[in-house]
Amino acid sequence: MFSFGSHSCRASATLCVALLTTSPLALFSSNAKAQHEGTYTAAVLSVTHETEKSRTGPEVCRQTVLTSQQVAQQLEDDKTWFEKNWIATIGGSAGIVVGIPLANAVATQAASYTTSFAAAALVVPTILLAGGLGFFVTQMLVPANPLLATPKPGSLVAEQKFYVQTICEPGPPTYTAAPNYRITYRFNGNIQSALVRYDPGERVKVNQQGRPLNEVKPTPASSTR
Repeated sequence: MFSFGSHSCRASATLCVALLTTSPLALFSSNAKAQHEGTYTAAVLSVTHETEKSRTGPEVCRQTVLTSQQVAQQLEDDKTWFEKNWIATIGGSAGIVVGIPLANAVATQAASYTTSFAAAALVVPTILLAGGLGFFVTQMLVPANPLLATPKPGSLVAEQKFYVQTICEPGPPTYTAAPNYRITYRFNGNIQSALVRYDPGERVKVNQQGRPLNEVKPTPASSTR
């Protein structure tokens, strides 16, 4: 059994043992206190000063004088494809109806000169050709709105009416410097982003969930009726 030779040796050994015993306890107590407070630090990777974009004031409205041609063009642009081509669509459908017996006759006639498979292959193209011809021929026969024709240089423009129209547009946006900063930081190996109240410098204090203590929470949008 090991024994100390003198009182001073025994006192030094007792002090060493006490230090070795209390140091881990003090370190554990310090870590436990930090974990209890829930405060950690994370390395800041980048800091950006945020700007806010907002619209101040109502819409800007102005009165504009439009010609009959401009009004007719606006109405034409607002139409759907079917509204613009509904007459030609009817003509194409009629062409398909006519093309079915025509395709049958063509296939029957072609069967005398080639195989039945080759003759049957002519049915679908014949029907589509008849429908396409009906669509385009009807579209060409329908008179176009003369107001939609672009006047040529030097040509006489027909007498037109003028209309006063009120056009409203959103007001110009305004940019203001926000008192907040967008930061990216690394915590537990993960890169995160947050909006904070001030520039944290090289390190930022975060909680146990890895969110900055001075984080600016987003304001919930108010519902409008």
